[in-house]
Amino acid sequence: MIVYILKRLAIAIPTLLLLIIFSFLLMHAAPGGPFTQERELPAQVLANLNAKYGLDQPLWKQITSYIWGIVAHFDFGPSFVYKDRTVNEIIAQGFPVTLTYGGISFLVAVFAGVTLGAVAAVKHNTIIDYFAVGISIGAQVLPNFVMAPILVIVFTLILGWLPGGGWRFSDPSFWIMPVIALSTSYMASIARIMRSSMLEVLNSNHIRTARAKGLPGHRVILRHALKPALLPVISYLGPAFVAMITGSVIVDIYFSTGGIGKAFVDSALNRDYAVMMGVTILVGALTILFNLIVDIVYGWIDPKIRY
Repeated sequence: MIVYILKRLAIAIPTLLLLIIFSFLLMHAAPGGPFTQERELPAQVLANLNAKYGLDQPLWKQITSYIWGIVAHFDFGPSFVYKDRTVNEIIAQGFPVTLTYGGISFLVAVFAGVTLGAVAAVKHNTIIDYFAVGISIGAQVLPNFVMAPILVIVFTLILGWLPGGGWRFSDPSFWIMPVIALSTSYMASIARIMRSSMLEVLNSNHIRTARAKGLPGHRVILRHALKPALLPVISYLGPAFVAMITGSVIVDIYFSTGGIGKAFVDSALNRDYAVMMGVTILVGALTILFNLIVDIVYGWIDPKIRY
């Protein structure tokens, strides 16, 4: 297993390198630039700005300097739009916020989705099954860009129970609506996958054998059916977790959380190359890391898998 992990980490290095190069080329291939968005600048001013940020150099030299700055100093460079701020500062400010509500949303989605899917499968074709499936479908048809304004209207404008925006780490009332808005659609997907997988496992031979031996129903479910039923869910959780903890621009916009999702979209609109690259590398690194974690957990749950 350790050899497998080391191989995956070694493969991650050229993967991130290719991600940086292709992202860099694609961004610079797009028309416009970070200093040509609002109004046309005089040619001399534009030339000075490009020289200050190294945008007048050949593209291969810009890529080399950028990669060397990351490798040698872990420096993603200055922001082209936000004056006197570096990309490291922007990520350090926004990522902890997104990590907090994204991590909580992930736990809520996994717990609620696995529970709903398992209960629906065990109580197949009963009113409990229909109720669980109904909740899943309802959550699926209310994505975060629909759920977020509904939550603000109901819990802030009508009831006045929760703050409609802002963020405080010390006050959980600021977490509730972002967590609900972000977790519902993922919870529905997990519940659907879990229900289908659990139904398949419950009809397998080893479950029939366990029941024929007279084992209690809860023991059959928890010890013999739950682990193999979780395998498809675990495959889904890797990308889902990265998507949640790297931010949702809808959550950041509607609830003004200050997370990293809005900064990423704003950087794309403003051609802020440095911020775009920094967040892209962060997402790519997290995706590689959590896919590796998913593979390790997959092998731990299923003893037939050996790396």
